[in-house]
Amino acid sequence: MKQTDRNESGATPRRRYDETYKRHAVELTLHGDRTVKTVAKDLGLPAWQLYEWRKLYAPRPGEGGPTPQNLEEAEQEIRRLRAEVVRMREREIVLKKSLGILSETPESGMPRSKR
Repeated sequence: MKQTDRNESGATPRRRYDETYKRHAVELTLHGDRTVKTVAKDLGLPAWQLYEWRKLYAPRPGEGGPTPQNLEEAEQEIRRLRAEVVRMREREIVLKKSLGILSETPESGMPRSKR
């Protein structure tokens, strides 16, 4: 390492990476036959850093799709999810009512026939 790569205290300065670089690094770990440690070594990163980026940017199992890339996509996703929550709450209410109806005893809902 060159002397110019260090600051006044002798420590190496902290490198900063933009989101695009991080996402690309995560993609390299997901689509390929190389391990995370190998990709990290090739990129000059500590493996733990790449694992942290994977927590942030890798798709999770069962997720609806890729994470939104910009604010407009994020707002659309929020609107879609809020509408889905409303539908799920309506279903829950209907199911609770039908469970209450179906769990009633026959004596309470139907009059007995007299013979």
